[in-house]
Amino acid sequence: MGQIPPASMRCASAFSPIPSSRAIAWRSFEMRIAIDMDEVMADTHAAKLALFAARGYTWSEEEIAGRHLSDLAGSEDAAQVESEMQRGLFFADLAVVQGAQEGIAALAQDHEIFVATAAMEYPASCPHKIAWLARHFPDISPMNIVLCGDKSVIAADLLIDDSPRHFTGFGGTGICFDAPHNRGDQVSHRLTNWADAEAMVSGFA
Repeated sequence: MGQIPPASMRCASAFSPIPSSRAIAWRSFEMRIAIDMDEVMADTHAAKLALFAARGYTWSEEEIAGRHLSDLAGSEDAAQVESEMQRGLFFADLAVVQGAQEGIAALAQDHEIFVATAAMEYPASCPHKIAWLARHFPDISPMNIVLCGDKSVIAADLLIDDSPRHFTGFGGTGICFDAPHNRGDQVSHRLTNWADAEAMVSGFA
């Protein structure tokens, strides 16, 4: 993996919600932060619950803690939900995770922000993900959106992701964003909500 250039040499992203500053060509950043989309920025979990509810499934928080929903449903129903997600339109109208817009805007004051989503798991989702980001996070430049598979290719200081498996091979520090399916995972750093993001990230700067 190539070396991350010093913060003082990095080109600024277009994500610059800074008062009285319309456009800044170059800025010094403390860190480069890569942020996952699904269950971190976009509430994929709620949308998947709705798909399973339409097939007659309801689960308590205790039942889904540490489990993937597809493992709790019948194999045929799980396959149908997976097929619907593979068509891509599922990703078009997801709700925004509570506090994500405010939390990411706060981080963007001092850090270079990239979105890194494993979209290759659902190739048809790509145009919908890009449109979703443009609608809900318009200050994030398209040049700062990475649609990938293996996130070990990402060169960043921090990766905020709900799937700890993406930290394997990643050259920076992984921060696990809390989600029902990862509650049983042992991780070094866990972010439970976006309100705490700025304080947690400041400890790595």
